[in-house]
Amino acid sequence: MAEYILGRSTKRTAKLWVTGACLTLVLVSFLGTHRPPYPATQYSSFWTSSIHLVNGRYPGRYLPFLVFPALEEKLMGGNILAEALSVKVLLMSVTPHHSFNTSQELITYLHRSPPQSKLQLKQKVDNKKLWGPKLETVSDYFRYLKTPQNLCRKLVRLGGTISCKKGTGDENNMDGHKYVCMDPSLEVVGARDARQCLTLSFGTQRDTSFDDAASELPCEVHMFDVLNFDPLLPKESDHVFFHVEGLSGQKISVFYSNINQSVKMDTLRGHYDKNGFFPRPIHVLKVDIEQDEWESFINIAKDPLFDAVGQVALEVHVVDLVHGPNKNSPPDIPREKWLEALQKRYDILRMIEARGFQRVLYWDNTQEKFSLYDENGTRHETAGEVLYINTNWYNTTFKQDLARQGYKFRGVT
Repeated sequence: MAEYILGRSTKRTAKLWVTGACLTLVLVSFLGTHRPPYPATQYSSFWTSSIHLVNGRYPGRYLPFLVFPALEEKLMGGNILAEALSVKVLLMSVTPHHSFNTSQELITYLHRSPPQSKLQLKQKVDNKKLWGPKLETVSDYFRYLKTPQNLCRKLVRLGGTISCKKGTGDENNMDGHKYVCMDPSLEVVGARDARQCLTLSFGTQRDTSFDDAASELPCEVHMFDVLNFDPLLPKESDHVFFHVEGLSGQKISVFYSNINQSVKMDTLRGHYDKNGFFPRPIHVLKVDIEQDEWESFINIAKDPLFDAVGQVALEVHVVDLVHGPNKNSPPDIPREKWLEALQKRYDILRMIEARGFQRVLYWDNTQEKFSLYDENGTRHETAGEVLYINTNWYNTTFKQDLARQGYKFRGVT
């Protein structure tokens, strides 16, 4: 009798151990497939070869960035929040790594779909509105921004951090991220080394997650900011550099009272020349400089150097319509002047387009206390993210002309 009881106890203990081990494997597998998007060195590069999804996953590889489907690809639909609330999850069988299970038995882990996005992307059916030289209403400006003009076959999100503060950033409370178009003509894909891809990043504001991700493409990254916060990233990577300088429409020195110091500012051409970037084209130009983008792009859009820029990830602002320079100061621009102010910025965006750039996506960057309400009471966000691609780069003849001016493109002589 004693032996029988001891046997049952031993079996029960063994069963508990097996159950605990299985639960541990499930947890390890789940956490292993939901790692944070940086540092990207933990992952294998996937965009340099043709890899297709198998059962909604890239087989044998971690996917460090959110990728929109290219040809022959399908990402799983669904809303992660809705799934969490309804406790509906998809169970998928996978083969674990040898270190987890030497018997190679199939285990099951929880796989949730990526969250839905409100990115404004061009649809297959083109209901393009012809935008004239003049805005008729305040809301026209925001509708214009949210009207994509072209398609990108594969968009990749680089960087970004989640804020615990509701109503900040995009619809998922993420801020600091940018999207980059990976179309082969734009030459971000397939660089043999970092010097074959040049990224200029103006305005980091202590968030270097975009720059970290861009450096892993690989791209040589030059970060520019008016605040010398001594970032760690350039010390960890031999192809990331930090410059305590800002971007402007002219070469000047600006005193910032909030940091109590003067900072050198320069044009895009000025930064390009003094850093010896020629004959390299600028593959990615990222600009997030808190309303100074307007003056800067008046200069950039007139410069022949703009032809050598492949794409622009730009944050645009109209915060001065609802807020002054100080915390409790009135708006810089009164309501009766809103349309006039927006027209000037609309003109600058059309200058960018006149150089062959077209918008492929836009999303609002929510800032609850800085929202704007138009003449009809409709709410608009006063900051938003735009991605422009240089459509000229899809034309080999155009690249050949730049090559004759000395610029070096891959496969173009």
